[in-house]
Amino acid sequence: MRRLLTRRGQRAVRSGLSLTAAALLLSSCGIPSTGVVEAGEPATGIRPAYVLYFVRQDTLLGVRSQVPGTFDIGTAVELLFRGPDALLGRKALTTELPRLASPVTLRASGARVSVTLPPGTEPLSGTALAQLTCTIADARLVVSAGSGSEGGGGSWSGNDTASSTKVTVTIPGVRQAEGSGEMCPGSATAE
Repeated sequence: MRRLLTRRGQRAVRSGLSLTAAALLLSSCGIPSTGVVEAGEPATGIRPAYVLYFVRQDTLLGVRSQVPGTFDIGTAVELLFRGPDALLGRKALTTELPRLASPVTLRASGARVSVTLPPGTEPLSGTALAQLTCTIADARLVVSAGSGSEGGGGSWSGNDTASSTKVTVTIPGVRQAEGSGEMCPGSATAE
């Protein structure tokens, strides 16, 4: 068979075809350029969720809530003391925890978390203590699993569970109460 093009000619034809294909792709896609589009935070993976425990018809129920920012036990407790929002209120969820005039103080050491409420706070009912204990137990597990430490000066053994969490609540001048993660309802959550 007779060769029609020299090697140099073949390369020129291939280069021309490649340039033509690239030009067609660029001009025919129909998608206009937009530049940089701001669309919120960069992807970070699955965020941990707080499980806050509220009450419906004398039953303790966990409510999963995503909160932006750093996950810690103190934020979970702060959110719990705010009480259910309007949406949860429409689902008949309430709280037995009192509204506080000033923040609580938390201290974690291993599986034990100490909570000091502001002076003048009324003693907690059994249900209110369970709300606080279960919220702390769940938050402690998430914080510990995510960081390998308690984030409050304690240590994480890797064998801890929510039921191993012990919570001591102190109200200066009133009394001290204790709760355990063993009292938590497991996977019972609000619909």
